[in-house]
Amino acid sequence: MLSSKNILIVSYLFIATVSFFYYPKWEIRGTEATISWDVSGYYWYLPTFFIYKDVKKLEFSKPVLEKYNPTPDYQQASPLPNGNYVLKYSSGMALQYLPFFTVAHLLAKPLGFEADGFTKPYQFALQLGSVLMCMLGLFYFRKMLLCYFTDKTVSILLISYVFATNYFNYAAIDNAMSHNWLFTWYCILIYTTHRFYETPSVFRGILIGSIVGLCALTRPTDIISCLIPLFWGMNSFKIAAFQERFHYISKNLKYYLPAIIAAALVGSIQLFYWKYVSGDWFVYSYGDQKFSWLRPHTYDYMFKFRCGWLIYTPIMAFSLIGIYYLIKKRLHIVALVPFIILNIYIVTAWDIWWYGGRAMVQSYPILAFPFAAFIEYFDSHKLKRNIIYALTGLFIYYNIWWTHGVHRGGIVDAYGMTQAYWFKVVGRFKVNPDLVKLYDTNEYFDGTRKDVKLIYDNNFNTDTALIQAGKQITDNPAEFVNKERQYSKSYDLPLSMGTAKWLRASATFRCMFKEWDNWRMAQFIVRFKKDDTDVKAKMIKVHRFLDNGDVKTLFMDIKLPKKDFNKVSISLWNVDSGQELLMDDLKVETFNEE
Repeated sequence: MLSSKNILIVSYLFIATVSFFYYPKWEIRGTEATISWDVSGYYWYLPTFFIYKDVKKLEFSKPVLEKYNPTPDYQQASPLPNGNYVLKYSSGMALQYLPFFTVAHLLAKPLGFEADGFTKPYQFALQLGSVLMCMLGLFYFRKMLLCYFTDKTVSILLISYVFATNYFNYAAIDNAMSHNWLFTWYCILIYTTHRFYETPSVFRGILIGSIVGLCALTRPTDIISCLIPLFWGMNSFKIAAFQERFHYISKNLKYYLPAIIAAALVGSIQLFYWKYVSGDWFVYSYGDQKFSWLRPHTYDYMFKFRCGWLIYTPIMAFSLIGIYYLIKKRLHIVALVPFIILNIYIVTAWDIWWYGGRAMVQSYPILAFPFAAFIEYFDSHKLKRNIIYALTGLFIYYNIWWTHGVHRGGIVDAYGMTQAYWFKVVGRFKVNPDLVKLYDTNEYFDGTRKDVKLIYDNNFNTDTALIQAGKQITDNPAEFVNKERQYSKSYDLPLSMGTAKWLRASATFRCMFKEWDNWRMAQFIVRFKKDDTDVKAKMIKVHRFLDNGDVKTLFMDIKLPKKDFNKVSISLWNVDSGQELLMDDLKVETFNEE
């Protein structure tokens, strides 16, 4: 086993190579650029304050969105009752980006770029800053763990985290997201707390308070980071143990008070911003996105194929199991165990639970302690150790496959995954593009058909050449949906239970412009009905298979329902797209498996 120092160097090289050569987001435009999606929301403060100086109205936002397309629509801010706009995300990340933004702004014009906050120098600066922040985090990750565990254990943890968890993605590719930066601050917080309880000082107190304040300013729910310095070193939940800790704090207020003041000062930055734009000290800027505190989505968040944390980062199950061994080891359990439980509760209470395992990444420094306890227990048993090593190797392959599939391979949709699709493609670097249907339906026929019977055929008196030319004829024109016509005519066909097991609905589709937003794509829908009651329904999103100007024939296979039905209905639904979709040559067949 290489030393943890050598593993750290290998990790640095691997992350830098992936970030700047394999997938350099700073060179990509639109929603895959470094400054896109959530990152653009964090970042919006900087051009707002330092370039456009338009803090209340944000009138620069529309032309920037049209030019750079960091999000499909205006997601960075929302209107207030007083006519102003408030930025959605808190300002912690903007504060951290500021040094890199400043350098980019000073160099943009001399390098021949617009100094508008979004050209390549700004994109590159955030990417570079994020890689440097990652390297600082791993440095302190190793440093803090070596205070408590062997070099071998730390080496295994570094390998596991960098190569087998989603930390890799948020360190190397989507690294301007808050999770990578918070991971680093948690590592520094833990190490500084360790040193504080060895030798208390005002400086360490201020540093701890500033980090807690910055974590809360970045993600308000990370105010729970205060549990680490408050209860570090405690290994008993008895009342006497808490009384002893509070007595220690009262005796050392000269160190704790500066920490509290530092945390309050850093955290208050957001309050002053809200007061300035809204007139109120507190603004809830997330609109209708909320927490379900009484019904957290814990199972869904952990195990659903739509971004389930343990589905796509299964190695972190070692950490959860390791909580047991951490408690047996009696290592900082009063600080670590409540933090882990409370953090999981907060993360899974968020109603948009399918935002995925990324929300756990910043807590990985805390989860490293039970992970290390797990490793040290199993490393003492040869057979168990070999099993764990084999699983770790498998998880490394799986994590690299998943990350490549999301970004370069085009194999997986990180936010649209389904169980049916996952089982068809897991671990494979080349897949049949037709399998994409399994994002929308869990039924897919890939065998040989027999007993094929045509039950409906409608070419709408329109041929493919006319459709390609963007023309329609007035006599039975091609079916279509667009922004004004969300629902097509429903084509109802008499059909009842018989000897056939499958139904295939096919049609030729044309779009002038592709709809890129999965949530807005037009749907090709097949419904089995008993009179006017739906018995079964399946659909596929047509734009998944089309590019601008494409004409393609697509089909969908559905098993006939076992419940009684007397007709099948075919239709199009344009969910919320401005793009027109035409349908021609609608054909419906029944068949059996050979």
